[in-house]
Amino acid sequence: MRPKVNAYFTVEAAMVLPVVLGVIFLVMFLLFFQYDRCLMEQDVGSAALYGTALWEEESEERLWRTKEHADALYQGKYIAWENKKADIRIEQGKLCVAQSGEMRFPLPGLVFWERKDIWTASVRYENPLLSPAKMIRTWRKLMGGK
Repeated sequence: MRPKVNAYFTVEAAMVLPVVLGVIFLVMFLLFFQYDRCLMEQDVGSAALYGTALWEEESEERLWRTKEHADALYQGKYIAWENKKADIRIEQGKLCVAQSGEMRFPLPGLVFWERKDIWTASVRYENPLLSPAKMIRTWRKLMGGK
């Protein structure tokens, strides 16, 4: 005759383990999303700052060099992110850099508030264009020079 064994621990583990693994999986993807979003914001801010500090007076040259710099920033740093091409333009004396990215969540049933499997984020920075010659002249006037 077999001894009587209580199997309640196995049943509880079978119910709790999928929930715990699902929460760990969700938190992991939320961390990936946040990391990639912060990295994209840093890259867009860096590209905007680089573009406004260029010495070129020609807007086309400034745009071309800023796009070249922005393309060099986005090389394989992102964990689970697909970046769209950076939108760089000059509007009303400001350099505008916009970027968006998306991450595909593999289990859309776990995200009840969104109802889709693609998470997106976008960033936009606007910096006023700087003219180095004008800045030097202004600084000299402030310091009492000519």
